[in-house]
Amino acid sequence: MKDIRTLRVGQSTKADVERIMSHHGGGPSQSSTSSCDPVDGAYDVWTGSETIVWLEQSIHLLSHLGRRMWGTAATVILHEGKVCFLSYGVGMEDPERKWEWSVETKLLVAGAIFAPDGSHPGYETRTRDYKGVRRLTSNVTTDATEEERRRAFTYDLSCVTSFRGCRQRCQIAPLVWQDEYHASLKNGTPLPTEETTDSRCKPLETAP
Repeated sequence: MKDIRTLRVGQSTKADVERIMSHHGGGPSQSSTSSCDPVDGAYDVWTGSETIVWLEQSIHLLSHLGRRMWGTAATVILHEGKVCFLSYGVGMEDPERKWEWSVETKLLVAGAIFAPDGSHPGYETRTRDYKGVRRLTSNVTTDATEEERRRAFTYDLSCVTSFRGCRQRCQIAPLVWQDEYHASLKNGTPLPTEETTDSRCKPLETAP
């Protein structure tokens, strides 16, 4: 669903969204968000590992080889005929089956991000562990730079089809994880040790 990520808040039209949704089997939904009131259209699309789920139920050895349930999903909400909100994410069980991973990028309207100093940056990353879900989120507004947008939408799903599967969240969204890692060093809220000590999470690029 790489073309989902080409959509732009305030620029992409209903026709743009419907073309992409039609290509991937998505369709209208009841999704909504207060920042887009009144909503004049919403669409959802999902794709995932139905085959792997069936095989795991039949061949339990697969779960020990790293093959786990996963899925990608996107929600697009329109306001006045243009994209107002977009969420693109990947969900997956962690290797130990202790957590559900949620790696998500959200496109938001300008001013939707609130920093502690009262400013409204165009890009931010967040992480949170809550009720069995380990989240890694990047938020991007129309004020973001092209570099910030690139970082937020850099997903690598090659580990999904690898023999051992995805071992860390940093493999799925490497640049978002890296940006959150640098932020964690500044704010004193460390990321999980199993991630920061894993060579797969070694920073690949300098943070902006």
